[in-house]
Amino acid sequence: MMQRALVVLLLVSTASSAQTAFLDNATGIVNGSTTYDPETRTCGHGRYAVFTDIDDAAKALAEADVLYVREGTYSRPSVGNYITVHGNQVNYWTGALAITTDGTPEKRKLVSAYEGEHVIIQAKPGVSAYNPDPADETFINSSHFYPNPAISISGAYVDVVGFKTYGQVVIARHDVTVEGCDLGGGGPHMNQGQVVALNANREGGVYNVVLRNNLIHHSCWGESRGNGAAVMGYNFSCIMENNTFYDNYGADVRIKDTGDQQGRDVIVRYNFFGPSSLDPKGNTGTGGLNQDKQIDRILIHNNVFYGKALGASVDGPPPGKPPNRGMFLYKNTFIDCTTDLSEWTNPTINAHNNLFYHSQQGQRFYDIQTKPWSRLDSDSNLFFSVTGDTRWLHLYRNRGTTLAAWQQYSSWDQHSVWKDPRLVNPAGSRPEDFKRKGDPRTLQDVAGSKYGPVCGAYETGSEIIGPRTREQR
Repeated sequence: MMQRALVVLLLVSTASSAQTAFLDNATGIVNGSTTYDPETRTCGHGRYAVFTDIDDAAKALAEADVLYVREGTYSRPSVGNYITVHGNQVNYWTGALAITTDGTPEKRKLVSAYEGEHVIIQAKPGVSAYNPDPADETFINSSHFYPNPAISISGAYVDVVGFKTYGQVVIARHDVTVEGCDLGGGGPHMNQGQVVALNANREGGVYNVVLRNNLIHHSCWGESRGNGAAVMGYNFSCIMENNTFYDNYGADVRIKDTGDQQGRDVIVRYNFFGPSSLDPKGNTGTGGLNQDKQIDRILIHNNVFYGKALGASVDGPPPGKPPNRGMFLYKNTFIDCTTDLSEWTNPTINAHNNLFYHSQQGQRFYDIQTKPWSRLDSDSNLFFSVTGDTRWLHLYRNRGTTLAAWQQYSSWDQHSVWKDPRLVNPAGSRPEDFKRKGDPRTLQDVAGSKYGPVCGAYETGSEIIGPRTREQR
């Protein structure tokens, strides 16, 4: 587990009482008091507004710039706007903590756990547990499909920092950052079991969103394993960086619908995609199903995919939809995935300077299903198998038992190499285990690549994969 990494953007000691409000459910706090003292957690001798009611505190952001939440567990009874799913009433949009107020580019709203305190937001009162059966399709016994999300963000120019959630986070506006959080428990949004749902409730889509330094885990059944994800987006673009994903059902990230996002990118970088004990045979790192393809580019780089059933899956637009400028996978490290890279429906895919490492029999480097090869551009990668069992699949058949055989068959990977990457600890399970011994800049794996001579996520050795600590930031 990562050390709790909080970014406190405006300290109470320098903020005026008009700029700062508190949510505190400790005994003796008076809801709506303007005499709160954060040092003593009491009312009567301070100068700040404080609320015990989570709705009142969220509404206070209309006047305040900052809402600090003190240590404790917060939830509220289920709210309206239900639909019925499998006999259960669920609310897609309104969280237990509902952030509805806009900031501005010059003065963003901050909603943060207070100075490193442990704050839990529950989607369902009294439920601090994850579903032991993420494949449960009934919702009846599932603690994942709560009546409403844990946190909903329908305000723009908002930063949310440092919370532990049991339930979904829904982001419905633009210019939103979620950072330093422990996010767990898929929810009802669009009936797809996401932990984080990016889905606009107004025209213009969800854009300029940043998911940074979070733990994201325990997604669940979403119509099917193949159509759900821990992070799912509709009409969205965003940056996902320095997160750790683990114990999800289906995909960790599914770049599903990028309509209404012309000229913008989806960027997935410096994340650690760990294995899933809940879905070891079906868990994917990054998945496709990109339906509209109005995004400019999808950039997936400097990530570590470890122990996944499928590392990265690329799916293109449906018939009649134009492709985007491409999906670019470069400088990633794939460690002991059953299949490292899969491509199904003929999108433009560029795979360069990746490191593929296998230590078990039967693992596959590629599983490519398009014909012809017109949109595949794969080169300057490093492949290695301890067992010597090498597999590159095309149209469901193994087309290469050696790199040379694959190169001859496909004409791709002409400048790729077969080479022991000399990992620090190839039998390990942490991102730092998959650094390479020595200075990667001296390795000179490949020549002539536009991404440089080094393959893998650690191109300099100093990259931070997964959440950064406060000191590292």
